[in-house]
Amino acid sequence: MANQSLNQTDHINELHEFVQNDGHDLPDWMNRTRESALEEYRNVCSKISKSATWKNTKIDLMLHEFLEKEFRGQSASLNDIDLESGLDDSIKIYFHAGMFFCNEDIPTYIKILNHQYSEENRSIFDQDNKSDRQSIPYLLNNIVSRDALLIDTTVNQHVERLVHIIHVSSKKINVAPRVKINLAKNSSIKIVEEQHQSINSIINHCIDINCSEGSSLQYYKINHPQNDSHQINNLNLNQDGNTDVTLFNLDLGADSSSSLNHFKLNGENSNISCSTLFMPSDDRSSHHNVVIDHLSDKSSSSVNFRGVINDQAFGSFFGKVRVAKERRGTSAFMQNKNLLLSDNSKISTVPILEIYNDDTECSHSATSGSLDKEKLFYLKTRGINEHDAKEFLIKSFIDELTSHIKSRRMRNYVNELILRNHEA
Repeated sequence: MANQSLNQTDHINELHEFVQNDGHDLPDWMNRTRESALEEYRNVCSKISKSATWKNTKIDLMLHEFLEKEFRGQSASLNDIDLESGLDDSIKIYFHAGMFFCNEDIPTYIKILNHQYSEENRSIFDQDNKSDRQSIPYLLNNIVSRDALLIDTTVNQHVERLVHIIHVSSKKINVAPRVKINLAKNSSIKIVEEQHQSINSIINHCIDINCSEGSSLQYYKINHPQNDSHQINNLNLNQDGNTDVTLFNLDLGADSSSSLNHFKLNGENSNISCSTLFMPSDDRSSHHNVVIDHLSDKSSSSVNFRGVINDQAFGSFFGKVRVAKERRGTSAFMQNKNLLLSDNSKISTVPILEIYNDDTECSHSATSGSLDKEKLFYLKTRGINEHDAKEFLIKSFIDELTSHIKSRRMRNYVNELILRNHEA
């Protein structure tokens, strides 16, 4: 099948049959949402799957295999889950076989739908304000998703415990986790999502975040290496005034891994800092697409992506910052640096600034190359063997990014995972 081109008609017909036969235990409004998503998907799939957003990915192969995986074939129970975690004293929420679970009484600001759908939950599956580039994964998520996780803080609430969302390893399954986070006025929270290694699966994750006036969020996403699997991560973020959001993503690659982010700075003095370290090896890939819209005065953004590409792996970065003519006093910084560790590794990078006024501070840069030979030679003249000298330079390149992780606990956790993966 990998050598075939996508037969659009057959693919749509298979999806239609799935929608007709799968939703017997769902409320009518959810089945209508699925049907509406399928109709829109029918109209956009052919065009968008061939767009620049998806050109470096294996989107056709993923769509071919979409209905070949199990959706509910695996039992979904806490009894099947290894409850050990490297982040103790956190609120642990597990996602397994398409469903969310928790092994403790969850606080009131967290809600797992688990088939307890009501009309008030309809907004979770809205397509409003989703960009064209995200249409395919969001619509497919609407068609097959069976559960959702909601996190809603209250006004002036500052959540002290880390919320740890753990996506359990799976095999030959198609899962569509849906997460919605609403931060109320002057509230704060720290969240980490960790996708453990899966085999021969499709993981299509959609998360929507809304930050009200004066709120603060630290959000970490960790993707372990995925074997023969397709992984799509979609993140939509809306920020009101005086909000501060810090995002960090560690992506170790998949057979096809795509991350699509859209950040909207809607209020004055809204600030977003987004950092990503992607480290695909073997023949895995890791593709990253980020768009930031400065829609208010005095907003600021900082984007820092670093790739460490090894073996026959492939990485890509596309970044765009847009500042409209009428927006004043904005600040935007974008950087992408890449380290190629083998002759067969590849990288594609496209940073773009669309700035339409002079009252702004904006800059961008992109560099790609192998280890610095002069630095390598210098270290060897100081008695360091070549292997250790290379390891030192790679670690230094990575540390320049990870050293800026705000939480010491998360910084240590990320560095431990990087070391473990590098040694594997």
